Amino acid sequence: MSAEFERKIEENAPIIKDEFKCPVCTNLYIKPTMFECGHTLCITCHYKLDASSNTPTFTVPSFKCPMCRFETTIPWKERPTNTALDSICKSTYPKEYGRIVELETKCAQLSNRLKRDVLKLPGLDESLRSVNLSETVNQAQEKLSEKVYCKLMPIFMKAANQGKSYISITQKKLVSDIEVCIQPLTKKLFDNNNVYKITCTPEECTVFFSKCSMNWGREFCNSNHTGPNNSPLSPQSPPPPGMRTRIFSTSSASEADLSYLDRFIVNGLLRPRLSEQNNTRT
Repeated sequence: MSAEFERKIEENAPIIKDEFKCPVCTNLYIKPTMFECGHTLCITCHYKLDASSNTPTFTVPSFKCPMCRFETTIPWKERPTNTALDSICKSTYPKEYGRIVELETKCAQLSNRLKRDVLKLPGLDESLRSVNLSETVNQAQEKLSEKVYCKLMPIFMKAANQGKSYISITQKKLVSDIEVCIQPLTKKLFDNNNVYKITCTPEECTVFFSKCSMNWGREFCNSNHTGPNNSPLSPQSPPPPGMRTRIFSTSSASEADLSYLDRFIVNGLLRPRLSEQNNTRT
């Protein structure tokens, strides 16, 4: 689409009044949906806000209205539609509303697909009164662990072939799935692949392939080393690469022997003392 064509469309498009605009995306309302506090957003903004909320794995999700910060546990797909406002938007701006029919249809299809798992009965389904939650959890964890196991094993195999004794996982969704099915997943890895240890937090999961990975380090000393030791001082390990050792006395260091940064540090220490001495002499 050319820029000239887009300019003509914008010139011919009517100005949409503020009361018919979503306060978040500032576009014409698409299926305006309400929070319990009464504020209305288009359904796509409801979905995006819920998707962007960060809820810990074992915590009931809660969502906040962006206008007044009202908190609710009702997800976007179950919030009521503002039918009156929706009808006014359709009748007042039919062309503009027609341009987003395709997007509206996609949202409706997504909503219907997600609502298939939501109970529609006014009361509690009688089948829920006798459901075995423990068995349901075990079956769901076992199913998820098999899915995660199949996803992780190629990654672990590649890391092991590269000589890596452990690997850390930080991808948020994958870590959350591991948290949920950690028990059956560890059993698979221990029994099938002789994995030594697994640690998991809400932010990171680390899998240690062997016990030697627990002793991994960046500094090693030869206990059988032999050689002359002529220094009267006790031996010291050299500083790690990238680190400077600053050992000097402010009373004996001359500015010619110091770098710019060191002079800055020393002067910062000396100048207050020199000022005090000058004040005492005067």
